[in-house]
Amino acid sequence: MRGEVEGYSCLVKRFSLFCAAALCGCALLRGVADFREPSLSIKDASLADVSLAGATLNLTLTVHNPNAQGISLAQTDYKLFVAGKQLVAGNPIGGVQIAGGSSSDVVLPAQIRFADLGDSIAAVLRQEQFPYRAEGHIGVSTPLGIVPLGFSKEGTLPVPRLPTVTFQSPRISALSLTQAVLDVPLTFSNPNPFPLPLGSLTGEFRIEGADVGRIAAPELGSVNAREARTVAVPVTVRFAEALAAARALREGHARLALDGSLSSGGASVPVHVEREVDFTR
Repeated sequence: MRGEVEGYSCLVKRFSLFCAAALCGCALLRGVADFREPSLSIKDASLADVSLAGATLNLTLTVHNPNAQGISLAQTDYKLFVAGKQLVAGNPIGGVQIAGGSSSDVVLPAQIRFADLGDSIAAVLRQEQFPYRAEGHIGVSTPLGIVPLGFSKEGTLPVPRLPTVTFQSPRISALSLTQAVLDVPLTFSNPNPFPLPLGSLTGEFRIEGADVGRIAAPELGSVNAREARTVAVPVTVRFAEALAAARALREGHARLALDGSLSSGGASVPVHVEREVDFTR
């Protein structure tokens, strides 16, 4: 009798486990059957990490998950072109999760080298805009496996604009019979909607057409978006080499000029600045 009871209990347990497994299987099948394919849209394309040498093109996609279950980014395969040149694609941030019933952005980066887009960096940066093209897919991990979501987009990007450089009134910080030391304020104005690194500035400095010295500013920092920054650069003027400069300093008014180059990110562009100014003490 006792053996029959134990056998019956064992059968009941097995039946219960079978029912539980069947219910789980039904729930899983029902979840798979009800699963709807995610979709994506292209949000925007923008530039970041801009220097005179190049920038990062970030293509931002928005993935929409209409399901109750969460999904995640599993793979990417894409190409980005600017002005017909294929860019070097970077790696998107890993571990992107898209919760059930929500949307998340996926950023696909690629590196632009301005030197590859034209005869010179300065010529490239004088353009108004870049045409770009993006194509490829991202794969999202779902209960059905990895689902590829394709995209294709063409558009234009604003070309980063060079900073404008102007002289402010120099200050005579030291003066002797043979030479003077000038603090020459240079104002850099950034017309772009993003910060711009200035790097270094070198060039020949002239007063009333006479070469009086060389400007060498090793690191100028950066200028915030749509703002200006003034940096005072010292220049030593030796009167024996520039009598016109000595006369201009005595009169307190002169025409200044600078021909040089501005460098950042391993690239340089020519700079020419010229202006009538008053000297201060």
